[in-house]
Amino acid sequence: MTKVEINAGICGFTTLVTAESQAPYTAGFHLETNCPNWQKVEEKLGGESLNMMTELFKDKATGKLNSRVLDVSLATIPHVSCPVISGLLKALEVSSGLALPKNASIMFREE
Repeated sequence: MTKVEINAGICGFTTLVTAESQAPYTAGFHLETNCPNWQKVEEKLGGESLNMMTELFKDKATGKLNSRVLDVSLATIPHVSCPVISGLLKALEVSSGLALPKNASIMFREE
């Protein structure tokens, strides 16, 4: 099981992603959040088995990405730069063994 806490920034919402491998290259997730938009994503996809090879990589034959997580997120979340999108995908990637856990961040610097 992989847990990731994402502070989305100026909106003030924090989202806890719990992702868990269900079979080789298959994982599911649940979201705990006060963000009404991410609550809708949880309602639509939470707990479903997702093929991580399809979610995370482009189809070699067509060059297209067929990610349900990305499709549902982009259709539901009005703010496409929301860091929860990448945090959710990273949690799924780690939970399925396709990446090692390592903290990432976005830091604004004054020059």
